[in-house]
Amino acid sequence: MAENVYTGSGLVKQQDDNCCCANTGCIVPRIYDPEKIKAECIFVEKVYDSVVLKDEFDQVATFTLKRKVKPNFKIKSVTVTCTTKPKGDSSGTTITILTNSINGMPVPTPTPTGPGGVEQIPLDFIDTSECDALDKGTPIILDETLIITGEVLITITLTLIRPNGKELVITESVAVTIDDIEKRKFAKLCMPSTCAAMKPSLAEFCGILCDFILPLGLNSITIDEQGNITVNGIVVLCVTCEKKVKVPVQLCVLSTGFCEYPEQGGLCVEYPNLFPDQVNVQIIEKDS
Repeated sequence: MAENVYTGSGLVKQQDDNCCCANTGCIVPRIYDPEKIKAECIFVEKVYDSVVLKDEFDQVATFTLKRKVKPNFKIKSVTVTCTTKPKGDSSGTTITILTNSINGMPVPTPTPTGPGGVEQIPLDFIDTSECDALDKGTPIILDETLIITGEVLITITLTLIRPNGKELVITESVAVTIDDIEKRKFAKLCMPSTCAAMKPSLAEFCGILCDFILPLGLNSITIDEQGNITVNGIVVLCVTCEKKVKVPVQLCVLSTGFCEYPEQGGLCVEYPNLFPDQVNVQIIEKDS
């Protein structure tokens, strides 16, 4: 979660043909170093292809704090934090993904839950015979709508200077409702053959963080003659979504790290992580 402190000084390249090659995000090391390789047993689903998408959504927010002060107080500094999680008076922010179609065809229902606990869309209704004959994957085009609703919780900490030079610190949290956001999105992925007994599927999930920016610094906060403190800022929602084409597998693997995919840049200071950090105790002892 980003924290802002203000003071006075203060093309998607298309394939050349109709078929495609997938990217699992895994890199095979040139040299197998036992210090970097860990053994893991996995009974989940293999990622056949994956893509990470990022979006930013901005909204102007103006609110008045409950606490009042005398109009001759001066603002020394401001600390601002923003969270999308349910906390205090905030219900939090939710993201809903509605998949309109895949390759122009409606998505079968219901959508079962996969081994990873994420709802997945079976892809066995896609005809892969043409690209199967070329030993390649079949491209799929996703047409979906991303819906963001709820509210964010903004916490403001003001350090004020009284006329006698003494400081007064005020901390207050305000729940700001997010204007319902609907955005149509498209993505292109690669899927394997559907002729095998274990069918491929599609999983989609998103994470969201928020930031609250004072565009004019300390001048974004005003104190009127009645002592009302008004804050004028911009709520920035930073969204990370991942789409995975998966195939059920049972594997014993050697791991050298986490999957890495190309990411698009943006204006957000921070984006949410989609997976927690892994803890793996080192069991290989170095020679004394």
